[in-house]
Amino acid sequence: MATIQKNSQFSFRTNAELLNRAREIVGYEDLDMSTLFNNVLQTVVDQESVPAVLLGNQKSKKDKIVDELFSEIQKGYDSYLAGEVKPASEVFAKYES
Repeated sequence: MATIQKNSQFSFRTNAELLNRAREIVGYEDLDMSTLFNNVLQTVVDQESVPAVLLGNQKSKKDKIVDELFSEIQKGYDSYLAGEVKPASEVFAKYES
């Protein structure tokens, strides 16, 4: 990973016990918290998304969109299987101006 120019500061509040335990774990890997957080930020930017492991039980916005699209496709396919179809001319007429 390229060296990051550190020219900005960001602060946030957290639990002291959680922070101390995280520092121990990160220190074991010979990293400091600043390096760890810069690596996380760089990963988010490089991937243009938040890594799934950091989302907890939440789905990413992209995954939610894919799920929604798949659901709509499934509904259309189920309608087709049930014989609920419209003539193509009727469908295309809706979108012609």
